[in-house]
Amino acid sequence: MAKRAGDAQSGKLGSRAKAGKSDKPSRAGRVAFASWQTVETVRQLRILAAEQGTTLQALTAEALNLLFTKYRKPPLAKP
Repeated sequence: MAKRAGDAQSGKLGSRAKAGKSDKPSRAGRVAFASWQTVETVRQLRILAAEQGTTLQALTAEALNLLFTKYRKPPLAKP
């Protein structure tokens, strides 16, 4: 299978992702990524965020850092 510029296996990001450009200063140096999940999963995540008084962004960063730690990678995700 051919590798595309945005493939995780290729280790490359598309030109927009690499630039990390945004009009909003809070997004400088960041790129967006999406994950298709079930409605129930997203609902539960939103409820958890509300219960914990936090954001989906913060919970995602926490989950990514736990995953990185599990696989002995430095926890780089920031909310």
